[in-house]
Amino acid sequence: MKAEKIASLAFTALAVAYLIGAFFINEPPLRQQLGPEAFPKAIGVLMLFFSLLYVRMEFQKQPVQEDEERAAIIGAEEKLSSYVDYKTIGVMLVLMLLYGLTFEKLGYPLATLLMFTAGIFLLDRKHWKRDLIIALVASFGIYFLFRYALRVNLPIGVLRFLFR
Repeated sequence: MKAEKIASLAFTALAVAYLIGAFFINEPPLRQQLGPEAFPKAIGVLMLFFSLLYVRMEFQKQPVQEDEERAAIIGAEEKLSSYVDYKTIGVMLVLMLLYGLTFEKLGYPLATLLMFTAGIFLLDRKHWKRDLIIALVASFGIYFLFRYALRVNLPIGVLRFLFR
């Protein structure tokens, strides 16, 4: 079995597990039109849809050109390599673990900004100024979207004094 087929099945299993977990979210005592489980269920359904689409594509795929030929067509031949940077993968995993551990204390906006920034400096240092602005806008923009538009309370952490 090819790696793409295995990945498509793994994504489907992950989507099913995520969707099942979304059904275990407790409803609030006062029933609202959209409770806290609505958004995770919607994400789970979308994940399942796209992963099943991925499975279908992988299992119906006709044999294609070699990877080098395909990469040349899309202009990615310089990115084609069998080298795996385990150090970078390990550092990113540690960063994601730290993100999960500091999420409550630092709060969503600050923890996400720091995670974005660390990822920028680890993965792509060429456009760090632009990426830092994107990280700042995205982390605080998503917080405001969830807090004020979707009425979902994300932890604010140490920035509590700014948002009273």
